[in-house]
Amino acid sequence: MSEMVTNILSRLRTLPVRGMLTVIGGFLIHSTLSTGYIFGNMTPYLTSYLRARSGSNDATYSETVWISTANYLSLAFCMPILGWIEQKLSPRICTLIGGLIFSSGMLFTYFTMQHSLLLTALTYGIINGAGKSMAYPGAVKCALKWFPNRSGLVTGIIICGIGFGTFVFNQVVTAFINPDNVSPDETIKDDLYFTQSSLLDRVPYSFLLLGGVYTAIQILAVLFLIATPTDTPTQEDNAEKSPDQEKMPDEKLKEDLDTVSSTDSGDTDDDDGNYTPRQVLRSKLFYLLWVIYGCVALGIFFVTNFYKTFSQTFIKDDYFLALAGSVGSAFNALGRPFWGAVGDKIGYRESLTIVIGVFGTAGATFTLCEYGGKVMLMIWLCLIYGTISGFYALMISLTVSLYGQKYYSVNYGLLYTCMIVVQLAGALLTSQLKSAIGWQGILYIGAGGIMFSFCLCCGMLVQYRLAKRKDKKFGNKHVEKSIDTRL
Repeated sequence: MSEMVTNILSRLRTLPVRGMLTVIGGFLIHSTLSTGYIFGNMTPYLTSYLRARSGSNDATYSETVWISTANYLSLAFCMPILGWIEQKLSPRICTLIGGLIFSSGMLFTYFTMQHSLLLTALTYGIINGAGKSMAYPGAVKCALKWFPNRSGLVTGIIICGIGFGTFVFNQVVTAFINPDNVSPDETIKDDLYFTQSSLLDRVPYSFLLLGGVYTAIQILAVLFLIATPTDTPTQEDNAEKSPDQEKMPDEKLKEDLDTVSSTDSGDTDDDDGNYTPRQVLRSKLFYLLWVIYGCVALGIFFVTNFYKTFSQTFIKDDYFLALAGSVGSAFNALGRPFWGAVGDKIGYRESLTIVIGVFGTAGATFTLCEYGGKVMLMIWLCLIYGTISGFYALMISLTVSLYGQKYYSVNYGLLYTCMIVVQLAGALLTSQLKSAIGWQGILYIGAGGIMFSFCLCCGMLVQYRLAKRKDKKFGNKHVEKSIDTRL
């Protein structure tokens, strides 16, 4: 045991201090970007307030889901555009600007929610999402420059901040808004709403609280994003690489990208393994990943937005529902570095297939929690959030592994545009079908999307393995002519 501790300490001493500070700063930034996950806990309070105190006095859960949709649409539209801006500005400046925009959206919601659902969607949705689109990739990009050969683990550590923030702020929101643990006391078409005046009075102030705390954390975190690594790799950088990372750029081009014309000079950085957005858009693999991302995201959309709305129909304990969401968020946080490290060891494709398979199984059986009660709900939320965390960590790492770090913000932003379709489809399905198929039917639709992505991942993995076998047997030249190995 002592020898193991000694080895760990010796490895830690080889890590660059400024690089570790950059990772900590990225973690803190992401801990504030948890709006998407606390929305599920916030929805009953926000919707109840809009019904009772604003001009949108007939608002329902099927309508307030458009706030979350507006948030992700803004994020999806802005990320690739602002990624281009990041090529001109430093990631640190982009992260600071994005964080302040994000927090201002929370602060302005104090005013807009007292008027209408539409204005609330503008601040809590569009403005908030635009800020996140700048802060999210910038913080990751800073840290990846320090640890290019540990992208899975480093990415997982940073974005586990989202799970940590969800765990903390879910508890903060519930303790602040509902300290007496009262239950919804109004039922309209199987939906439950709060009408207690003391609870509703505190809802707007929760946004001032969150916005103020977010701003303070973001300013502190950006102070850590000051380091630019030297050109000399650290001992950690020379450590064992993952199966997806140990390929030389030429091999990577043969395996992962579609054939790129050699006449496209000035549009590529093939010599250092970076691929421009134009090249990425010409890759068949990109569109496969786009579909996989979108189908899984549809399942995430329904679970994270409606787990509490569904669960409160059979569990009359608001504190427990908030606690269950927070415990699940802890698994969300811890799962990101865990799955990132697993991806570094066994490969990102393999790990992604496992994660999606487990998530799909848990999502398909989530409605059984109605019969399993509190214990089953807690376990299933831990399974779901623990695999959601792996999905996001591995998709980022796989994107960097395939297409390089230089254009990461833009390339990942292009992949994230699938959220435009997902969010519109999710909101429309909820508003049009919820009354007919209920929350159970909505959740089953999400689970179906996840399982479809699992099938696509299995196909991607099989073809990748077959291509590698032919590569070893006949050599790269034969493989390139006989089969498209870029999956």
